[in-house]
Amino acid sequence: MGFFDKVDQSRLTGRLALLIVLAAMGLFIDGFDLNEISVANQIVLHGLFSETTLHYGLVNISAFIGMALGGLVLGYIADRRGRNLVFALDLVFFTVFGILSGLANNWWELFIFRFLMGVGIGGDYPVSSTILSEFAPKMNRGKILMLMVGFYWVGILVSTGISYALIQAFGVDYWRYLFIISGLIAVPVILFRFEIPETPRWLKSKGRTEEAISSMEKIGSVESNPAPAGMKPSGGFLGSMPRNIAMSALFVFSAWFLFDLASYPVGFYLPSVLFQQLGFGVHVSTQQILLELSVFGAIIAVGAIVGYIIAILIVDRIGRRLLTIAGFAAMTALLAIYVGFSITGGNVVVFYFLFVMMEQWIGAVTLFYPTEIFPTRIRSTMQGTATMISRIGAIIGIFMFPYFPSQYWAFVFALLACVAGLIISIILAPETAGRTLEEASADAV
Repeated sequence: MGFFDKVDQSRLTGRLALLIVLAAMGLFIDGFDLNEISVANQIVLHGLFSETTLHYGLVNISAFIGMALGGLVLGYIADRRGRNLVFALDLVFFTVFGILSGLANNWWELFIFRFLMGVGIGGDYPVSSTILSEFAPKMNRGKILMLMVGFYWVGILVSTGISYALIQAFGVDYWRYLFIISGLIAVPVILFRFEIPETPRWLKSKGRTEEAISSMEKIGSVESNPAPAGMKPSGGFLGSMPRNIAMSALFVFSAWFLFDLASYPVGFYLPSVLFQQLGFGVHVSTQQILLELSVFGAIIAVGAIVGYIIAILIVDRIGRRLLTIAGFAAMTALLAIYVGFSITGGNVVVFYFLFVMMEQWIGAVTLFYPTEIFPTRIRSTMQGTATMISRIGAIIGIFMFPYFPSQYWAFVFALLACVAGLIISIILAPETAGRTLEEASADAV
């Protein structure tokens, strides 16, 4: 019997369910924020930029710069000082600076507030996924982590609904109220997070064995749910070969960088793509445009949620490796169709629905892969470093998008990034399904 068997073979308890929700709310808030800024930044905020493209681009990437810094620094702190400390405090950044973003009067205030807000969200990525993976039972860890990440698009869906109501009530000034609401959403999450104990794996790694046992008793179940007899990890190409930290890092860093390089600009500029492709004319009011974009955004968010539901059902059956490869392959195929057949008009909505549905298979896997293939002593640090590198990819893609000669070439660029991600995943993606964290990370020690 292993020390963490009570966690690895546990059933779902009320405390674990609460932890899942609290971890998922960080992703919910991130999705909520991305939707609000991607619409407002391109339709109604130009007055803050003095029509300067550089200011416009800097505000677009400000939160991502903060996320890169927050992921690296707070991920490191979580390995040194504990997961639950950062887990409880990182969303304070979002609450304070999310509200201040709604009160911004010029582009540089908005840039600073969103940068500092991003620091908190960036720190939440490595800490939430790490703390949840270290409490999750091994046979359902993929489902639990996938469910957590799926809340990102639930946040987008809720944001579109609230936006629709606020646009009708306040017109083009709706975005200020939306920023303030997003900051307030984080307050109860912060309060509940203070009740979550430190993870037993971190405590054990620091020699605090009695506290680790107490932590398992607070979250785990006294009943066990043994793994089905004969189940083995699925191996795959390079899946059963010894792996070290450098090779694991090479895969995670490169795959997540390429995924964000391709997916974030395609998704972030969705409002401007729809604005162009759906042919809004000068006779259409800004308020009406915003209302219609909210509706289309909700439809596309449903596509992403469908993708997550499918992934939740299969991630622990087919494994992380095949899911990652299938996601990159589907994104590559869809982007090839988009640029090859020059999709226009209402068909763009269909394309985005399918694209976001399939991209979730990679987005979730790249987010929680680092929590499975790196050992406890560096798990949060490596996840934070991966978050930083992925945000650099997002920053490059988002900043470059307006400078391409046309949207067509921006999509070609995204296609090439997906092809590279597919090749790297085929060569390097490991399999971690059905293994304890100690087994999955053993080759990286």
